[in-house]
Amino acid sequence: MAAVRVVLWGVALAAILHTATAERHIAAAAGHMCVVQANSAVTCRGNTSAGGMFGLPVNATFHAVTAGNDFSCGLTTVNSSLRCWGALPGGSAQLPPPSTFFVDAHAGPRHVCGLIPNGPVYCYGDASSLGAINAPPGVAFQGVSAGTDYTCGVARNHSVVCWGDGTNPVVAASTWRAITDAEHVAAGADHACYIRVNGSVACWGSNSRGAASPPTNLAYNGSVWWLAAGGGMTCAITGPSVPGPVTCWGTVTGNITNTGFEVACAGWGCVASTAASISGSGQVVVARAVGGLPLPATLADGDRVMVTTLAGSGAAGTANGVGAAARFYSPRGMSLDGAGGLYVADTQNHVIRWINLVTREVTTAAGVMGISGTTVGPHRCYPSLISPTAWRRMTLATYTWQTHRMVPFACCRVKR
Repeated sequence: MAAVRVVLWGVALAAILHTATAERHIAAAAGHMCVVQANSAVTCRGNTSAGGMFGLPVNATFHAVTAGNDFSCGLTTVNSSLRCWGALPGGSAQLPPPSTFFVDAHAGPRHVCGLIPNGPVYCYGDASSLGAINAPPGVAFQGVSAGTDYTCGVARNHSVVCWGDGTNPVVAASTWRAITDAEHVAAGADHACYIRVNGSVACWGSNSRGAASPPTNLAYNGSVWWLAAGGGMTCAITGPSVPGPVTCWGTVTGNITNTGFEVACAGWGCVASTAASISGSGQVVVARAVGGLPLPATLADGDRVMVTTLAGSGAAGTANGVGAAARFYSPRGMSLDGAGGLYVADTQNHVIRWINLVTREVTTAAGVMGISGTTVGPHRCYPSLISPTAWRRMTLATYTWQTHRMVPFACCRVKR
């Protein structure tokens, strides 16, 4: 381990959110998330203050779901028609008749777009989405993804076409016009990424939060088969089989699960459906974005893991720095200091580090990097456990090697 992550636990979400087993079985928006359960019913959880977005159609079952700010939509199991509930801008009366068969649908904050079998994309919403509903005619698409007031689709000749708000960095950039090797595109708030035909990932748009800079291995690795983008982050699922590891970058960083079926992202973070057993039953894992929007209210009551990478990148090292620029070498014990910081026992570096929880800046609080102490005896000392004491002092349990076993050796104190 060479990064510091915070794990939060709640109490009851798993009893409600179940298996996500196929495309678009899990969706995330600014204030809520939805999943298609094993019985094809959709369940949504989150903030209930606006839109009636939890008032699902009675007796309806779905094989896919997607979510916008104040509404959700799904594709029905009967004839794959598009049905929406909540406050879709422009109302649900604009949706096509139930006889219209869709193969995919994806929502942005204020609009939703669907793909029909022979290639056209149809979008629904109103002028508040700044042109994101104006799908170009005459293009045969194989996929579609809706972002914040824009939409992008992958055409069957592997080009990418985007439309909507011309000031959004995704639409404004000329990058998408030159793409000729796309299989799938994922639209975020102000960036987009796509899977190439060789299975690697490339991105464009705003990179202010690192979401448009995929890890080097994914930029060249030909094994990406799922991609999702949100407000400042991107996640990919890779590997030769399903489920696979979910790797994220931007405001959600690192591996959030090794057994992901699907992942969806919003401004507050990402949610992935995972394998809970060999039989394939699923649970959800929520990865919270650093500096992102507040987690939807009832999601905080879930008993699934919420993981935030505060600092480090997974690579061992000694560097101080901000967020992913910092390096640790086998960090172990951690303790809050009660004043907005977190102490970390950086064991193999022989020092105590301190992380500012707001800025994610990492500094060295005590010790000399790479040099073990001798004040407690002649043996090599490794800080391992930290517990708070009065006056913001930290009691640090150190360890020494004796006959190939680690045993408590002594304690020291550090005061910031």
